Amino acid sequence: MDAQKGVPGEVFYVRNPAASGAPALTFITEQDHLSTMVTRPGRAVWFNDMRGRETSLEREGFQLVRHASSIRDLNLIEEDAATDQHYIEEMSALLTGLTGASLVVMQGIGKKRYGPAATDRLAGLKNALPALYPHGDTTDSSAVELAERIMAYVPGGELKDFSRWAHINMWRPITPPPQDYPLALCDARSISEADRELVVAHTEVRDMGEMVFGTTGYLYNPDHRWCYFSQMTPDEVLVFVTHDSDPARPHQVAHTAFLDPTCPPGTPTRGSVEMRALALFA
Repeated sequence: MDAQKGVPGEVFYVRNPAASGAPALTFITEQDHLSTMVTRPGRAVWFNDMRGRETSLEREGFQLVRHASSIRDLNLIEEDAATDQHYIEEMSALLTGLTGASLVVMQGIGKKRYGPAATDRLAGLKNALPALYPHGDTTDSSAVELAERIMAYVPGGELKDFSRWAHINMWRPITPPPQDYPLALCDARSISEADRELVVAHTEVRDMGEMVFGTTGYLYNPDHRWCYFSQMTPDEVLVFVTHDSDPARPHQVAHTAFLDPTCPPGTPTRGSVEMRALALFA
């Protein structure tokens, strides 16, 4: 394996972990200046390019999957109800086939994000900029709460009916390569419990208003192994674990967007769509 294949960059870790007994840090997605979490300056890291290398949900906690959507314009997600439903069905089938889950329940519709230069695309969207700090979408406790809320909409379904469940994120670029802000993922095997920091996120969700929930921020650890896949196309999906109820499996994949210094000047900024789901196993 070529350990040098990749690019240098910065990761904006949590710099001010809360003291024992102090209030949890906050992240205000629409008004970052009000956040109590401090992430600047960044830490210099190496992003390993995993293009051509095998990864898996069971080992690193993430996997690149070839999947061509039949939706002609993925920018219509969050704007057209028929497109939203079609994408839900596509991603549900993809995740079921990939994981062998007994049941897959999608968490809402797809969520689009665009780089800061896409001002026209960003207009009217909430919480649509790439997240530029390493995070997990839940904590251990909020992952359980979220799973129970999701299962409340499944007739007759309860978490206790399944031996294992996992929150999964499926991320796809909707703009051609190269991406100025690729998605980076941290090999789950390189993260320790001491690296995690509770961050309470305050975010706006279309048609739902403000949501407040516990997420995981991360402290710097030189052992972290950061990875990305260069030249991703809209016919590829990065599937990664955001929480697994089985502690013997990859628990949570920290992820962040990062500015690729090798991206040619003038490249149109990244667009992407992510879909979150709960996968349940008999």
